[in-house]
Amino acid sequence: MEKTPFLPFRESTFRPSVDGIVDLMNSPFALEVQAKAAEFRNMGQQSAEDLFGELCFCILAANTSAEMGLRTQMSIGNYGFINYPEEKLRDDLKKVKYRFYNLRSSFIVKARPIIDRLPDIAGRMDPWEAREFLVKNVKGIGYKEASHFLRNVGVFSFAILDKHIIRMLSSAFPDGREAKITSPARYLEMEKYFLALAESLNLEPGILDLYMWKIATGKLIK
Repeated sequence: MEKTPFLPFRESTFRPSVDGIVDLMNSPFALEVQAKAAEFRNMGQQSAEDLFGELCFCILAANTSAEMGLRTQMSIGNYGFINYPEEKLRDDLKKVKYRFYNLRSSFIVKARPIIDRLPDIAGRMDPWEAREFLVKNVKGIGYKEASHFLRNVGVFSFAILDKHIIRMLSSAFPDGREAKITSPARYLEMEKYFLALAESLNLEPGILDLYMWKIATGKLIK
């Protein structure tokens, strides 16, 4: 797939946030980011089963929160994601008060055929091709979720445009449109500005996401 071209970033309108990112890059928090990045790279070297657990986390975190996705992932575990009949998986998601228990249990069961492909997707495929493959072949995975999974297994090529990041980036959009993701094409269009910002700061996009998430939420979470 052809890579998304960079666009000029309106840094002057984004100056307060740029300054905040640079401050964090020059603070002890940078060591936390380095440790988290090493954790992600290590995850990318794990078994297909572990990688599937991480993919399920990304399915579960969509339209909820990373915290909810993480709690649910830890409750169900890789064995449940891989082996539970859909009915049991659905019931267990409901027990932990996961909101979308019907739909997401179906997504996870339908994603199981991809398990054996995940080591290649995480470690050997071109990142842009890997993301397209996930979007086209896994129900419940769009560009944000595919980018989230790849970042969490050590591929730092993409933006993870959740609502917090979009709000921070809104001043950089030259057309002044409301900062919303309304389609896959709109996601890719808005991603260009994130990639341009990452280039201007000499950071990989998946690493920049960690700094921006810290500014937006005060947290560092996968």
